[in-house]
Amino acid sequence: MQQTADVTGDGNTVVQIAGDHNTVVLGRVFLTLTRFDNQRRTSHLLNALSPYSRSTRLRGRDDELASLRAFLSSPKPISVRVVVGGGGSGKTRLALELCDQMQAEGWNAGFATSTEADRFLQGQNLSAWGWQKPTLVVMDYAAAKAQALGQWLDELADRSAATPYPLRILLLERSADPGSGWWTGVFGGGWRALDKLALLDPAVPVPIRPLATQEHRVALLQDMLGIASPDTPVALPLHDPVFNQQLMQLSWGGDPLFLMLAAMAMVSQGHRALTLSRTDLADVVAQGEIDRIAKLARAHGLTPDLVLHLAACATLAQGLPRPTFIPFAAAEQQATGWTQPDAPAALFKLLQQALPHTQGIAPVIPDMVGEALLVRLLQGDEGREAVLRCYAAFGHRVAETVIRCVQDFAGVGHWLDAIVEQAGHDGPALEALAASLPQDSLALGAVNLRVAQRVQALDARAGENNPAHSAQVLARLAVAQGHMGLYETAVQTAQQVVDYLRARATPDARMHCLDLGEALHNLALLQIDLGQHSSALASASEAVSICRTLLVEQPHALQPGLAASLNTLCIAHSALGQAEPALQAALESVDLHQALAAEEPATFAPDLAMALSNLASAYGDSFQLKPSLDTATEVVDMYRMLAAQQPDVYPQYLAAALNNLANRQRDQGKAESSMQSAQQAVDIYRRLAAQRPGVFTLRLATALAVLATCRRHGLGAAAALAVAHEALRTLHPVYLQRPLAHAQLMQTIQRDYADLCRDCGQTPDAELLQPAPLEPPLPQD
Repeated sequence: MQQTADVTGDGNTVVQIAGDHNTVVLGRVFLTLTRFDNQRRTSHLLNALSPYSRSTRLRGRDDELASLRAFLSSPKPISVRVVVGGGGSGKTRLALELCDQMQAEGWNAGFATSTEADRFLQGQNLSAWGWQKPTLVVMDYAAAKAQALGQWLDELADRSAATPYPLRILLLERSADPGSGWWTGVFGGGWRALDKLALLDPAVPVPIRPLATQEHRVALLQDMLGIASPDTPVALPLHDPVFNQQLMQLSWGGDPLFLMLAAMAMVSQGHRALTLSRTDLADVVAQGEIDRIAKLARAHGLTPDLVLHLAACATLAQGLPRPTFIPFAAAEQQATGWTQPDAPAALFKLLQQALPHTQGIAPVIPDMVGEALLVRLLQGDEGREAVLRCYAAFGHRVAETVIRCVQDFAGVGHWLDAIVEQAGHDGPALEALAASLPQDSLALGAVNLRVAQRVQALDARAGENNPAHSAQVLARLAVAQGHMGLYETAVQTAQQVVDYLRARATPDARMHCLDLGEALHNLALLQIDLGQHSSALASASEAVSICRTLLVEQPHALQPGLAASLNTLCIAHSALGQAEPALQAALESVDLHQALAAEEPATFAPDLAMALSNLASAYGDSFQLKPSLDTATEVVDMYRMLAAQQPDVYPQYLAAALNNLANRQRDQGKAESSMQSAQQAVDIYRRLAAQRPGVFTLRLATALAVLATCRRHGLGAAAALAVAHEALRTLHPVYLQRPLAHAQLMQTIQRDYADLCRDCGQTPDAELLQPAPLEPPLPQD
């Protein structure tokens, strides 16, 4: 049923609220917001998993809703918030609940669907758009619309006309990294960016937290069990402590979608469903969807394999309208060899029945289930070719789906590799890929680098047409190089960015000064990775100075940047043995991060954990052993939770925190605990080094050295010798690549290994002792 339409104002603006996607076009510039009211009706079980169905009560989100309502009620006329979380974390469901609540309170509130957002953002004269009520606009999959969103926010930030009604824009995405990726496409853009950044509330992405209590997890399981098995109740063993412990320790137990998937799997598999992984849960449900669609195809006399193939294509394309589907289906029949007389019109009718959408065929949702269906149906070379045909036909929407799939499922990276190759040297296609690729994903590091290199090569050939864009391109390339362990090249690239910005960062050029501070901070981090600690100290110090200067003018936007720069300054001081200034920088960074976390706990928890980790090290270097141990223990607890929430991002930070904790425990004489912590760090780094040796081999060697030291203190030299030998053997090839960067670490491990061999009466491996002398190293920059 069509919902209300607000049509008032100056004759050329309208905000149209649509409950079932039907729209009445009035005026010249308009934006249609959708509340998906028609999708509350669930025609089959899988629909109950869709956040749009609101099939279960929203559980455990009181704090998030309170924070969002505070965002809506702030006095600023226009504000933007970015909410991030992995697939299945509940972003969309939370936004829907907020829209429902605000609509009841007289707001215009709803989603700008992908199609509507594309139409609106590609329009002319967006500055003429207005709103006649308090208005909340939600945009999901924000990365896909980064450039157009940035242009819209430019116009909104420049509005001089006063408005009596607030406008709030809520952007949803899986991940966001301020200073790189799609974030720069939206909030970067030269001198105007400061005004856009001022719209942000808060200034950094807000992560959605997992369901933290047993009560909320059990309630959601029970809600979904009632839907999945209404006639045969499935009882949960709520009084079994083993079940309750398992429920709270699940890596996916805090994500609403996976609890709902587990409930569906419990109907057939019982409580064993709680032992399944994320991908296994999605696969169980995807197989049921495959069986359902195939059964429908047979009942209508159509070829099941062809129908399923086209369902996969519609999922890749994030849905297909009839005018697009009909010619594509005809071409796909020829390409696949399924040339039976299944008329495209009949195929469309069947698929719209199976995957209903008012404008055509819907994708299989939720995303994880749709991805699992793709993995099952598009296997081998034929599957890869189908992905490429869809990419050629439907463009970047297919790439977005594949990027999400590669993050969630192993074995499909070749799809994305093929898309990058097909994009070739198409500048817009490569820019779109670069904006959509999350920079911090371990699974996508190599693709990120390849795309960043191609974008930079195209930009270099274009000459000096847009120097600011060139600096952004180089900054993105430096990050990608650093993530792949190409530290020398990354430092050179980052230095180019700094040189460009320094030449333009006059006192009147506020944006260039802000960009210079960020570029210096990024350069300092890369210099630390390369062992250029004196240079890193100079870069970090200048970044802190710039942040302090600009903080007076933009405290809300720049406080996180100052806190991060102080954190890096602490690391640089510590690496140079400057314990007192390192501790001062760490304490100030923690104070700032704690103030930020007090306002937005979920947003700043990762940054606070990093700051506390450096503070623990600084305490240790200053011989304040008890606060060092207490802080390191707190950090490990924080990173365990973060790693459970985002296993593609935070295990590396957990491993570093465990290494730090092991050192602190050893200093306090807690031998057994230190060995356990060090072993856990080694186990994590060993797994990560197998995935990305260029980045994590060095860290594995360091962790092995820590474990050897802990074992020596706890069990004696004999128990430590083999581990020290492995540490030296692991570091050896890394050292040969960058001897100046790793000389001090190599000499420390060599010395420890030689001492252990002497204590055990063993002859040391002469080859491993050869690369570096055992004398104390000369100071290296």
